[in-house]
Amino acid sequence: MKTVEKHILMTDSKLQTLSLKQGHRIVRIEYLVTEKCICLWVEVPLRADIPMTRKTYRVTRTNESIPMKFKHVHTAVDLLKPEAFHIYEVMQEPKHKQPELDLWHNRTAENDLAA
Repeated sequence: MKTVEKHILMTDSKLQTLSLKQGHRIVRIEYLVTEKCICLWVEVPLRADIPMTRKTYRVTRTNESIPMKFKHVHTAVDLLKPEAFHIYEVMQEPKHKQPELDLWHNRTAENDLAA
């Protein structure tokens, strides 16, 4: 079985983390004018043995900069004002990332072989 949960995101630019069950699916995102917040309705499985996962989001306004690695999820529009809120998922870095120096070294070695 499954259900739909309601979660709230504030419209400030701070990072916000939600605990969701693995296998969740966002089914709707909407700006609620009366509460001045963004609601996410998320479909989640009801089985108790499914582990939880943490997802971090950031809400920005139009023309605010955001890191390239963040993934756009949805845009929610305030229908009473000409304003939109863009929801981005903060993508986690791999835990065992190769150092930047190794990447540079590999490119240099490839260039030496090509020469």
